[in-house]
Amino acid sequence: MAPRIVVAHGYLASPEKHWFPWLVGQFDEGVVQVPALPNSTRPQPGPWLETLRDAVGEVDDDTILIGHSLGSVTTLRLLDTLPGPWSLRGLVLVAGFAQPLPNLRKLDAFTAAPLDFASIRAGAPRRHVFGSDDDTTVAPPITAALARSLDAPLTIIPGGGHFVERQGCRSLPELLPVLDAMLAAPDVVRDEG
Repeated sequence: MAPRIVVAHGYLASPEKHWFPWLVGQFDEGVVQVPALPNSTRPQPGPWLETLRDAVGEVDDDTILIGHSLGSVTTLRLLDTLPGPWSLRGLVLVAGFAQPLPNLRKLDAFTAAPLDFASIRAGAPRRHVFGSDDDTTVAPPITAALARSLDAPLTIIPGGGHFVERQGCRSLPELLPVLDAMLAAPDVVRDEG
């Protein structure tokens, strides 16, 4: 099967915003999908999870999931609710969080239930987290905590902000070597122990 990359956008976003169109253009047609998550100005966990689940379908060794901001915790919640065992080619989170954001309490419902990070780590052995040193939406220590929970490498991009177009972010070239390595890696053998 051909590889596929599914990107979950964040709060106030859409498939046409930020670095998503750039990423789509870096791969053959149809490889990268960015589903429109419903009502991004007033997101609700249930409809976001349902829409992402429908877009992703069954995860397998050809699937890479990318989450940006609120899309990160939505992606983690999707993985947490999958019947196991499952395996994924890769998981990449950008400006992600899995705990309440003090500055965006309206999103608390997305982080209310705990996540089973051990199960997520087992199913997604190739993980990477990106953050910046000046993100005022998801504070850098929150993204660092997520990387620790996932036992994932953390790449800090100086001056990256929240990786949104209003801060000048229309591409994210630092993603490409990570995605290329995930795509080139041999198939995953899930560790059941």
